[in-house]
Amino acid sequence: AVVSTQSTGKERLALFKPQPAVTPSEDITSSAELLNLVKIRENTLFSALGQELGAAGREGLFQCWMLEQNETIQNAGKTFGERLVADEFQRVIDETQDDTKGVLQSLLHLHLVSYVKDNAAWFLTHSIITPDQSKQLTSKFDELCRVIAADALPLIESFKISDEMLSAPIGRDWVSFNDGDNRGELDGFFDAEHN
Repeated sequence: AVVSTQSTGKERLALFKPQPAVTPSEDITSSAELLNLVKIRENTLFSALGQELGAAGREGLFQCWMLEQNETIQNAGKTFGERLVADEFQRVIDETQDDTKGVLQSLLHLHLVSYVKDNAAWFLTHSIITPDQSKQLTSKFDELCRVIAADALPLIESFKISDEMLSAPIGRDWVSFNDGDNRGELDGFFDAEHN
């Protein structure tokens, strides 16, 4: 995951253009406000990363990238991914014409509030939100969980995960499965293939 996040961060940094974002309003709990906060974080992280790498120069690039700015790279790459998922999720919701639109909007809203809530310390230390706004996130998260709970079973069933998929060796008894070297479940595979 670290390498893929670094690759994402590197590619995104090369193409970085700040996302349109505005100063958050007093109530940050709407999907639009939460997405705005994700964009603010993405802009801040990539801008800071670009400045640090520029200051390091060609000679200090490796040191800066691999050792000094690793956490910023990881956070920038993850934040880009979260924003991209939210943008695509919203596009799908906008194109949805049936009764799933409401539950999809609630899921996106929960995804966004969860992300901002999980990163509340960053938003607070960068003075982007206030402690009172941080408390709004917990209340909204709890509210959305209650709303989505009514649709939880149909949502899970919509993935059509079969009993066979759930009965993978690791799903039956993960303690025994991991007790020794299982060769990635390949024991017996090659023998059966050559018989």
